Amino acid sequence: MNDRYWISSGTDNKGPYALSQVESMWSAGLLTADTIYCKEGGEQWVPVASLFNESNRPNTSQAQSEKRILPAMVLCLVLGMFGGHAFYAGRRKQGMVIIVCSLFPLLVFGWFIASPGALHLTTGNQVLWLEGLCLAMPMLAVVHALCDAVRLLIGSYKDGNGLKITKWT
Repeated sequence: MNDRYWISSGTDNKGPYALSQVESMWSAGLLTADTIYCKEGGEQWVPVASLFNESNRPNTSQAQSEKRILPAMVLCLVLGMFGGHAFYAGRRKQGMVIIVCSLFPLLVFGWFIASPGALHLTTGNQVLWLEGLCLAMPMLAVVHALCDAVRLLIGSYKDGNGLKITKWT
């Protein structure tokens, strides 16, 4: 079986390739479901995915991150309240949200210190509400870091590219 295959990705046709080469490219994720092929000497172009049965298809959920659990876990336990592990994993938005939650009380109390008349403009209920919020937000950041630590331990925490962090070192 010496069939040769031409691969088309957009306007470029490349090949001919042996089936084993096409399979290697498919397994490595270099070919997508949108990539089409044609047997050498043939005229019909069909999706590359049709060459392989389900067992040969790459499972993108099994792709692993370059990041490691150990440094992420250390950062999570030491700087988790400030999003250190999220920044390490490339999850910048999550890290920024955690920082805002952690630093919110400092911003609020800084505003009160910078404008001494601010406390006189608020009623007792508003001050209680602000105090509660100032306590709740850092606690939320701590709980979030603990949940991320558990996700790291069980191997379900993902990096900024959506790949699971599964290797320890």
